[in-house]
Amino acid sequence: MTPIRTLLILAAAFAMLAQGCTTSKHDVAKAQAGQVSVCTKCYDQIRKVRSTGGPRGGLATNRTVITHMCEECKDEMTIYEKDGVLMVRCVTCAPEGVDCDRCVPKE
Repeated sequence: MTPIRTLLILAAAFAMLAQGCTTSKHDVAKAQAGQVSVCTKCYDQIRKVRSTGGPRGGLATNRTVITHMCEECKDEMTIYEKDGVLMVRCVTCAPEGVDCDRCVPKE
């Protein structure tokens, strides 16, 4: 590989990295069809639970993973497992309970 080609590849890689650092996918996410917008505090709790490995199996398929008093909603938010799927319920953001995979932060 020629030195000029190597420099061009490095410059392109640097440009992509720099562009990725200027925008946050969490800040610009928009709710698409089938997605639910939740407040940033509820979304942070969902991310925290999902990053710890999510639900761990066993015979119990319905259980509470975490209950949190949301500062933004001023209400209780619960992340729970239902039939092996992580769900979230918040009186303000998701009163009926929704799959955590469908949640995006509000703009």
